Amino acid sequence: MEENIKMNNKKKAIIITVVSIIAVLIIGLAIGVSAGYIVNKNNKKVNTNAQQISTGKNDNSNLNDEYIVLVDDTIPNTVDDENALDASLVDENAKLQEEQKEQEKNSDEASKKAEEEAKKKTEEAKKKTEETKKKEEIQKTTVTSNANNGIPYYIKVNYIANTVTIYGKDSNGNYTVPVKAMICSTGANTSIYNNGTYKTLGKSRWGQLIGPVWGQYCTRIFGGVLFHSVPYLKQNDNSTLEYWEYDRLGQNRSLGCIRLTVADAKWIYNNCPVGTSVQFYGSSNPGPLGKPSASKVSWAGDPYRGWDPTDPDPNNPWKTKAQEDAKKKAEEEAAAKKKAEEEAAAKKKAEEEAAAKKKAEEEAAAKKKAEEEATAKKKAEEEAAAKKKAEEEATAKKKAEEEAAAKKKAEEEAKNKSQNTTKNETKITNTTNTTKTTNTTNTVNKTN
Repeated sequence: MEENIKMNNKKKAIIITVVSIIAVLIIGLAIGVSAGYIVNKNNKKVNTNAQQISTGKNDNSNLNDEYIVLVDDTIPNTVDDENALDASLVDENAKLQEEQKEQEKNSDEASKKAEEEAKKKTEEAKKKTEETKKKEEIQKTTVTSNANNGIPYYIKVNYIANTVTIYGKDSNGNYTVPVKAMICSTGANTSIYNNGTYKTLGKSRWGQLIGPVWGQYCTRIFGGVLFHSVPYLKQNDNSTLEYWEYDRLGQNRSLGCIRLTVADAKWIYNNCPVGTSVQFYGSSNPGPLGKPSASKVSWAGDPYRGWDPTDPDPNNPWKTKAQEDAKKKAEEEAAAKKKAEEEAAAKKKAEEEAAAKKKAEEEAAAKKKAEEEATAKKKAEEEAAAKKKAEEEATAKKKAEEEAAAKKKAEEEAKNKSQNTTKNETKITNTTNTTKTTNTTNTVNKTN
């Protein structure tokens, strides 16, 4: 809605401007045909710009707005004013074109810069991939003894894992047998050796390092790059070890040299002659023998922390401490062993006593159970016997009763029989008597 109102306002301004110009032309006909021609020309420009604004085809709307206001505020009355207005428009258009070209140029430059950065990143990634592949190939490469004929060992320095691995010869004379691993500290510049292989150039019992500090058992690999001990503050003074650096063995701490314990630096110094090959490579895998550890010394205080615990110097306090510690440890182990034996014996005795007590309790329980079972059995037998006796007595009583009943019955039967016999006899007697009486009577009758 607001845009439509603005557009209508612009159209009104254009119409007012055109009407004003026409009025001026009518009033100023005396100025001449040329002035009219210029005014007509200007009218065409105004109309063209107005049309561009109304249709939205002009990308430079801000400039057109300024132009409309300019025409509205300064109506040309002369040829010179018109020419000045025309020149101003040309300048503005030229300025606009320059700004547009500058924007296009900046856009092209930004696009080009982005493409260059993307290309650079792609190239860096490609380079990194190639370097990684190269490192892997080098690591897989078997180093033969032909390059170091007569040299007993071949040394590999892993500047990422901070380990040194010593290889000896196999039956074919190739350096494929890992014999010793060492913890080391390489530095920020070690990786620039780019997986190169070098031959040692010389040795020094004490060597001056950057600081100035000093290192023991130095073996020069090339240039200013050496195998050496952790630095000392003073030459020929084994008690001035930079203990804070010794505690960081296994980390990247040097400027490029390979720091080792005194024992490891001495081993290379004594066992690897000048001309021994040293190969640099980078891998997170420490190597076939792993990464050894190193003791921390800062905690020990003076004089211990000023000495490398592996230094073979007879004045090394760690040796005395080690002996004392070993003796103390042996005593502690013996005491612990004795205590363990006593505890084991006490435990065994307790177990035996517990077992004997348990056995006695089990036997007592078994005996009690047996007695209870025997008692129960006896009681059961007695009860069974009593029951049997009772049953027998009941049977006997029943039998006696039955016999008594039978006897009584028999007696009754006998009595009844006897009574019946007596009755029968009495009856018979009575009958006989009756018969006799009858007969007598009959006889008497007959007699009569």
